[in-house]
Amino acid sequence: MKRLREGISTGSCMTAGALASVLWQKTGHCPEWVEIETPIGRKLKIEIHPMEFGTCWVRKDGGDDPDVTDGCRIITKVELLKEQPERIVFVAGKGVGKVTRPGLSLPVGEPAINPVPRKMVREHLVPYLEREGAKVTVCVPDGEKIAQKTLNPKLGVLGGISILGTTGIVRPMSEDAIKDSLSLELSMIYEQGYRYVVFVTGNQGEKMLKEQYGQVEPVLMAGNHIGFLIEKAADLGIEGILIAGQYGKLMKLAGGIMNTHSHVADGKMEILCTHAALHGVKTEIIKRLYECRTAREADDVLEEHHLQFLWESIVEKAEERTWQCGRKQMKTGIVFFGGNGAVKAESQSVAELLAEVVKEHE
Repeated sequence: MKRLREGISTGSCMTAGALASVLWQKTGHCPEWVEIETPIGRKLKIEIHPMEFGTCWVRKDGGDDPDVTDGCRIITKVELLKEQPERIVFVAGKGVGKVTRPGLSLPVGEPAINPVPRKMVREHLVPYLEREGAKVTVCVPDGEKIAQKTLNPKLGVLGGISILGTTGIVRPMSEDAIKDSLSLELSMIYEQGYRYVVFVTGNQGEKMLKEQYGQVEPVLMAGNHIGFLIEKAADLGIEGILIAGQYGKLMKLAGGIMNTHSHVADGKMEILCTHAALHGVKTEIIKRLYECRTAREADDVLEEHHLQFLWESIVEKAEERTWQCGRKQMKTGIVFFGGNGAVKAESQSVAELLAEVVKEHE
């Protein structure tokens, strides 16, 4: 199998542009390439494109990662300041967002240029500053439009994209990057004062939730990373989580499968058959259930034999398992939706958690 190509972060692009800008001003020549060192010790040789004197741009290269910023221009201009020795300040130009809510790693009002990229710039510029400070302005054409495809608006970063990168390298399809984003969003929810949160598995889950229970907030799109987020919620001190989604995915929770991606584990029919056996269902029916390929196919068998009550048994076990995953520190409730959007089953704690979510949001 072909190895996926790595890319460079927006933070590395900004650092390279800033270094080139200073070298241009110090030597009178804009370099065609600069070499920077990433926080993990990797050195990158990055091509520089000159604009007006002291302003450079770098093409963001996402490698083989499906990154919405791939191919965009990161424009950096450095102004040398005689009156501020070695002080480096950062300014959000057009297309770079600003922080408008607490809970991020930057204060409200600051440009959305994360701490690690700022540190990279400082480390690369300071050796060239002679009793000077520097004002680093970063622009991203179309950054505001690109940001609409990211979590930025939800996190309260408005006006453009964030300049990111903890390693300086973009690793294709990074699971860690997804988890980092989810963890950050959950921390934001907590910092805004919420102690009861709703997790949904996807857009359909959120739509079904609102159709059945009305407007419910805050909602976090957990995808398959339910167990990871439950543990993070416990670390933060969240008091209750309502988890909603289609039964074919969420029934895995009853088996202690907290990453619900099909590549990680399945076990749906094993879980269903176990609950059927515990309720005394005939062996020939259990065999039919075991041979089903999908939860929907199995549901047809349950309906045929008037065994729909088994979903209630499974949803209660899912609640117990998620409660244990959260170290028994908070209430959890589970809602199973059918393919038509109707509630297939809900655990005992759902009504109480819904009431707390609504009360907290009033």
